Amino acid sequence: MKVLFVSSEIFPFNKTGGLGDVAACLPIAIKKAGVDIRMLVPAFPAILSHFTNIEKVCDLGAAFRCKNISLLKGTIKNNPLSSLKFYFVDAPELFLRAGNPYSDAAGNAWGDNHIRYAALSWVAASFADAGLDDFTPDVIHANDWMTGLTPVYLEAFKRRNPSIKTSSVFTIHNLAFQGVYPYSVYDDLCLPNYMFNENGLEFHRQINYLKGGVMFADKITAVSPTYSREIQTAEFGCGMQNDIIKRAGALTGILNGIDYSLWNPETDKLIAKNYSRTKFEGKRVNKAQLQKDYGLAVNPNVLLMCYLSRLTHQKGVDLILDAIPILMMNNIQLIVMGDGADNENNRFRHIAKQYPSQFSFSSYDDDKSHMLVAGSDVLVNPARFEPCGLTQMFAMRYGTLPYARKTGGLADTIIDANYQNTIVNSTATGFLFENYMLQDFLYGITRIINVYKTDKVLWNKLCRQAMVQDFSWNSAASDYIDLYNTQMNLLG
Repeated sequence: MKVLFVSSEIFPFNKTGGLGDVAACLPIAIKKAGVDIRMLVPAFPAILSHFTNIEKVCDLGAAFRCKNISLLKGTIKNNPLSSLKFYFVDAPELFLRAGNPYSDAAGNAWGDNHIRYAALSWVAASFADAGLDDFTPDVIHANDWMTGLTPVYLEAFKRRNPSIKTSSVFTIHNLAFQGVYPYSVYDDLCLPNYMFNENGLEFHRQINYLKGGVMFADKITAVSPTYSREIQTAEFGCGMQNDIIKRAGALTGILNGIDYSLWNPETDKLIAKNYSRTKFEGKRVNKAQLQKDYGLAVNPNVLLMCYLSRLTHQKGVDLILDAIPILMMNNIQLIVMGDGADNENNRFRHIAKQYPSQFSFSSYDDDKSHMLVAGSDVLVNPARFEPCGLTQMFAMRYGTLPYARKTGGLADTIIDANYQNTIVNSTATGFLFENYMLQDFLYGITRIINVYKTDKVLWNKLCRQAMVQDFSWNSAASDYIDLYNTQMNLLG
């Protein structure tokens, strides 16, 4: 089986969110299962600078306002990604620039993003049409709106050349980001006019890249089973629920995983002291060091919580801000690590000055996030919605109990501690609340305080139960390979 995996970002080179983590881990797990899977990414300097032996595969000619688009390939050494073959879309007019994959250094979205990611999608589909580098994939796996036009171009190529047998899989990592552009730029995409309609790219008289992936892909996945159901509702569908429902027969939910070679308290070099489920005393050492590092009162008996997330509406930053005075009154310590708009950042900085021994705020740091997870007692994630979420899996791996809203992947990965069943039968791994309301959120905090302060035996038991959960990528890789095979069998 031959698979081309297409992504706009990849950890650790230009990650902005969960997609970067998935792109760095899922293809490796699929490769280990015996699949010839190759990566296609833009030739961003942040990515390309890590590769060697870069050579040109071919020129694809002038397109998408570029004098010439080339396909490159290269290798990387001393990195888990070295097992994969990488292709790069080389279009300096589109990708040779500072900033992150989607915006400049000031945070402003690039004005030509619609062209940049149309070009990436077009090159991806061209592998099926032209067999670039003598590689004709059986499946092209596209991810999020940035590659949402890949199934669209592939469909256009198939209508021109019915002998193409390549199928497409499109994964929705976050439906809230759709890549919507005015119809006036449609001519820039070099697509047939018949693809702009209510069953195609048209979305309220605009062009919707993510909708293109949904409507034209052979198979669609969401990054957790619960999220695959939620996006078919008005609450979580972001205006696309009716389109998702139309394609429900092609949709499945496959839960993401985490990289256990990076997230392992027994071997992690980024924490103060390694520990395990059977040698748990090291966690106390990490807690004391974390309190010291962030200027908090060093006290093993104080409940220490962390919030590790982008500081956005989706991630529930308003609940955190509203709850902080109550948390401080209950002698809880809280460390917030993340980046948001100036307003949120300034509010957190002000709170840190008010409660210097209880509260700390810092920008996101990937290395320091390991210590944050290892030293905290609880990781909080009160998201309005969460397609999958990874931080709760990191937390459980480190014996840090997650507290989250019961939505998306959070609902699929956390088993709520309640005396009716999960505590009695020893399956609980954290705490959940259902309604996005401050009252409900604080009630859950009360439950957590009650267990932490009155039953340390139960608390430690919950931590150890969380640590044995398996969130490795092996299960997801197996599910995707089954999906690929199913589609290949359908196409003969």
